[in-house]
Amino acid sequence: MYFINPFKALRPKKENASSVTIASTDHLSEDMQKNHLKKNPWSYLSVFNAENKKKSKEQFELMKEKSIITKEKNFSFYIYRISKENFKQVGIVGTAKLSAYDNLHIRGHEEIFFERSQKRMKQMENLNAQIGPIYAVYPDNKELNDLIENELLSSPIYSFKGMDRCKHEMWVIDAKNKIEKISELFNSINRIYIADGHHRMEALLKLSQFKQHQNPNHTGEEAYNFFMIAIFPKSQARILDYNRLIKDLYGYSPKDFIKEIKKKFKVEKQSSSFKPEKSQIFGMYLEKQWYSLELKEKPHQNLFHIINLDINLLHYYLLEPILGIGDPRYDNRIDFIAGFHGLEGIEKKVNSGEAKVGFALFATQMEDIINFADKRLTMPPKSTWFDPKPLDGLVAYEFE
Repeated sequence: MYFINPFKALRPKKENASSVTIASTDHLSEDMQKNHLKKNPWSYLSVFNAENKKKSKEQFELMKEKSIITKEKNFSFYIYRISKENFKQVGIVGTAKLSAYDNLHIRGHEEIFFERSQKRMKQMENLNAQIGPIYAVYPDNKELNDLIENELLSSPIYSFKGMDRCKHEMWVIDAKNKIEKISELFNSINRIYIADGHHRMEALLKLSQFKQHQNPNHTGEEAYNFFMIAIFPKSQARILDYNRLIKDLYGYSPKDFIKEIKKKFKVEKQSSSFKPEKSQIFGMYLEKQWYSLELKEKPHQNLFHIINLDINLLHYYLLEPILGIGDPRYDNRIDFIAGFHGLEGIEKKVNSGEAKVGFALFATQMEDIINFADKRLTMPPKSTWFDPKPLDGLVAYEFE
């Protein structure tokens, strides 16, 4: 068995692809989800939003019964291209053995929260399937990238605009010689990094262990020992900024707040919205005015240079000492806004009074993520926002 393997995907018919698949619900308000379901009754949202487990399972089985989704006849890899404006990324969807995560051939960087992983596990246990892939990146490999580019010359099986306003295209690779070559190339790479899906990954591990305990004839080669993964080259992964919103000024007037910031930062008014273009510089939006902030002195170092992440610098030098923000995982005075909302997203929240001040950060870099993952460390909460992401339901993996 190889590091990355082909599988028989459960996937929608071509004409159903755009209506069945769903984007991350982080992109979707409740109204958007309701409107989508009205127009697309066979959407996977109807599976995930079902009132109870029984209805969810019944809907999933009905989708198979009505051939809305069907099982691939041959073991296959799936080349997946996602395009958005002037950006595109092309990767491969396959399966990997869960033991590769335990053996650190697949590495993560996020802290896991029990409730979230437990919810994911119950969903997958109920459906006996993984609906969306773990999104990961691999160190660029020219031979593999060239192989993928060559396959893109043929027509895709899917080409449509998804709920996330991205173009999604997919090609099926089922020729044995090509499958073997892809598997061998991933064997030579032998290390990949989770970008998005850490809680799903934890849920898959727990579900696999549960199924092992249920099976007295467990061999280690059953489908539940594997999971579905979409792997893209490191150079094509795009990380957006993940910005901060604070609900009050901790008793300061705006004038005194800026005066306090100036003790540690160079503060300059900006004539328009300000997006940092390099590390250790921040944008701040307060009272309908943008400012740039830059530390006056070089930041302190610590053993793993963790503090030199911009998220930590902002917290250590400003959010905690000046605004009294504690652990961002639990402090309800801080909120987060992903970069795909743009700086206008920060302006809207502050202008509406939902937040008093907003901070724009330079996006976390892929090398930082790899550095943390290789050291087996977890990054601060809300450090990364990968965009675009694979859709759920374009390919699914059944544990049978």
